[in-house]
Amino acid sequence: MRKDHETTTQLVHHAVRALREAEAQRLANELIQGHVGPDLKVVNLQNFFSALVAALEAARMRGEDDAGDVLTLT
Repeated sequence: MRKDHETTTQLVHHAVRALREAEAQRLANELIQGHVGPDLKVVNLQNFFSALVAALEAARMRGEDDAGDVLTLT
């Protein structure tokens, strides 16, 4: 029974992580499209996008940490 609980918990955490990453990617894409125009030069857009996604994910995690642990599966 314990193994089933651990597997379920791992699947939920993986799904939450995937949703957070997808949301960060969507937001990064919207920010880039809305604020990086032809006048702004981005040398490596893929690296810029990756860094922006990482920053958005980190900010989200800090915000959730500040708000308390909402998702507790024990």
